[in-house]
Amino acid sequence: MSNIENEKTSKELELGVSLVSLENSCFSREWILQLNQQEQINHFICLICKQVARNPIEMDCAQHQDLNESLIVGANCLKQFLSTNPDSCPVQPHNCCLYSPNRAAQLHIGDLRVTCPRQFRQDSQITTQRQQSEEEGDEKIACDFKGKIKELNEHLDNFCPLKLFDCWYKPFGCVHACPKQKLKQHLILKLKFHFDLVVKFVNSLKQTIQFHQATTNNKKIKQDEITQLRLQVEFNEKKNEENKI
Repeated sequence: MSNIENEKTSKELELGVSLVSLENSCFSREWILQLNQQEQINHFICLICKQVARNPIEMDCAQHQDLNESLIVGANCLKQFLSTNPDSCPVQPHNCCLYSPNRAAQLHIGDLRVTCPRQFRQDSQITTQRQQSEEEGDEKIACDFKGKIKELNEHLDNFCPLKLFDCWYKPFGCVHACPKQKLKQHLILKLKFHFDLVVKFVNSLKQTIQFHQATTNNKKIKQDEITQLRLQVEFNEKKNEENKI
């Protein structure tokens, strides 16, 4: 992996912006318990990953209707389970698994109050990483969001100061991403790096254009040769006809 890719990966880990973790997986219990009590989530724990179910699905199989417990799984966890165990059930091994969305659970989970998940991951980063950032003068950006889970998407998409933005030079090959407040600093510090990327891109573009021009010229030359051959054949045929007369 290149230094640039390493830089991008470390930033994603630092700010906690993994798209998979934010959009698909169930919610971290540790994160939710920051502002909630255990009793508020006891009946909404995913049977598969043991976290708080995202898009909760209730298992309706007749084989375990007598079980005195909540049979909830997260939609993505169930999808992954069934993709590897198509003829089974996450509750008990059996065929013909039945399930349906649980609207009541969805509403309850959506009303739970939480902090920003990006801020939570930033606070949870390894101590040595934090010390290294401080030594390098990397100013921390914080998000003070506290709201309901159902309000998260709007916050993460439109208001979160920890949201990553791609470098302006991404089309030229820079894979760096950082909060908007740090983008200007990156552009200044990496001025030569970006200049070299643009030069490399332009040279590559020139080579591509030259290649296409050469290809086009070769096609034209071949077409001219074909035309000359056709004219030569027609001339020879006409001459043969005249000789016969």
